[in-house]
This record gives sequence, C-alpha cells and structure tokens, in this order.
Amino acid sequence: MRPPKLLGLPIMYAMVWLFGSVLLFVWVQHIAILGVAALLYPVLWKAADWDPRFIDVMMTALQETPPTRNRSIHGGDSYAP
Repeated sequence: MRPPKLLGLPIMYAMVWLFGSVLLFVWVQHIAILGVAALLYPVLWKAADWDPRFIDVMMTALQETPPTRNRSIHGGDSYAP
C-alpha cells in the first residue's frame, strides 16, 4: 500500500524537503536556496519512487535501536558478551 502524498512526494519526504529548505532559507537568507530546493525535488521524487517508506524505516530503526555502550571499543555495535 502506498503512503499518502503531498506535492507528489510521500508525506515524510515532503516534510523533510519543505522544512529543510525553509529552515535553510531562513538561516542563510539567500534566494539561491530556493533553487537548490527546486533541484532537490526530483532527487527526492526518484528516491521516493525507489522506496516510499525509506525515511520512515530509518527513523524507526534509529529510535528503536540506539547505539550500544561498547560502540567505541568495537568500532560498531556489538551485542555479544
């Protein structure tokens, strides 16, 4: 089942694109940011075409599986004793 869309993008992709570009525009205050946002739209559209729930999956994975305490020792997450 496809997720609901806004401006042709799934809701999460559209939120990332809209909020990211508006916040960057407010921070930098340069009109070129709107051009960059316009160039990013087809990239996000293609990514959403490839996997419409990628951002949802990444958000869930990052929230539900926090890094382990021994991450710095092993150079990654190690769940073995």
